[in-house]
Amino acid sequence: MRLSDAGGRAVAADITCMFKSVDTALFDVARLAATIMEANAASSVLPARLQGALDSTAASFSKLVESRKDMVQMHRKLAVIKGESQQRETDWGCLGDDRPSGVLKTVEIAHA
Repeated sequence: MRLSDAGGRAVAADITCMFKSVDTALFDVARLAATIMEANAASSVLPARLQGALDSTAASFSKLVESRKDMVQMHRKLAVIKGESQQRETDWGCLGDDRPSGVLKTVEIAHA
């Protein structure tokens, strides 16, 4: 099977972007859950009233994790396709190398 080098590089770049986006969304939802709880500690929202917001936040996080799992499976399938092509030895900068690619927003978190 023949694959275009330019196409492969474009797909690899989009995969990297997609994972960074979902990972950032996961960080953001986790932060939101913590912020909701911090705000609640300084407020007087009844537990039953807050529960719906927490349930929705947890569901959002869970769905993002499930989506990320599907993305990992898709990435593996694309790697198999590449491995069966003339491009199997070509480095398109795909995920899986040893370079860190985290999306932490603050230096303090990175050193924690």
